Amino acid sequence: MAFVALVTSEAYPNLYEDDLLLVRALDELGIESRPAVWSDAGVDWLSFDALVIRTPWDYFIRLREFRAWLDARITSGVRMCNSSDVLAWNFDKRYLQDLAVAGVSVIPTIVVSRGASPDIVARARARGWNDIVVKPTISGGGYCTHRFRLDDADTYRDDIARILEDRDLLIQPFLPEIMSQGELSLLFFDGVFSHAVCKRPKQGDYRVQFQYGGTTESADVRDEWIADARACLFAAPSLPSYARVDGVTCDGGFVLMELEVFEPLMFLAQHPAAPARFAKAIQRALAVGS
Repeated sequence: MAFVALVTSEAYPNLYEDDLLLVRALDELGIESRPAVWSDAGVDWLSFDALVIRTPWDYFIRLREFRAWLDARITSGVRMCNSSDVLAWNFDKRYLQDLAVAGVSVIPTIVVSRGASPDIVARARARGWNDIVVKPTISGGGYCTHRFRLDDADTYRDDIARILEDRDLLIQPFLPEIMSQGELSLLFFDGVFSHAVCKRPKQGDYRVQFQYGGTTESADVRDEWIADARACLFAAPSLPSYARVDGVTCDGGFVLMELEVFEPLMFLAQHPAAPARFAKAIQRALAVGS
């Protein structure tokens, strides 16, 4: 019987509730799984047939500690799911530049390097942006994300400086479609579309994450949006076993905001077949090279 670790964090030692559906689906395939907290020094990671990255949702706060853990696992040769090349690439949102070069329709993005002292206002104004979002290139769940108009930039000067002391920064235009239409998440397993959800911010906010009061509902999506989202997957270093493609629709087309293949919430509860699809993707990953 295969034995996999579902890598999580101290805040979710028994996994986030959505992933409990995955545990049952793996069990039905004869795959034993166990939650394993990444920062637990007592875990024997080589005892598992694969490590499935699920909810280490403190990785961007404990950045250097977590990256050392990840690099050690990759060096050890233990099977990673998603694969180690995909994880290393997707860890930093600079990957958006790679996708843009590959021809993917990506939200316009300026990357500011750690330690720089940029004139945010000048750089945004040169692009014709007045309402912008800034966030670290390594982050999750809205961590250190700020939205503001350029006239209010001074209010966020210290916040931006603190980010740049520690890591790189993204500057992007705010897309009003998030407020009017919501943010779409398209879920894929081994490049095959599974289901989609629409995430909406609560009244008066712009963040769609559940911890900020965002709501989620099942969504129907057009075939051309699915094709656009799938193109993101094939521009990755290798095809992810599981992926969430986040974006909005502008002028009838799908615009990528983030490709989540590191530790995405997969909204398994939103589609009855999704847990089994995820489990089968892990089963296929286990079979590769075995």
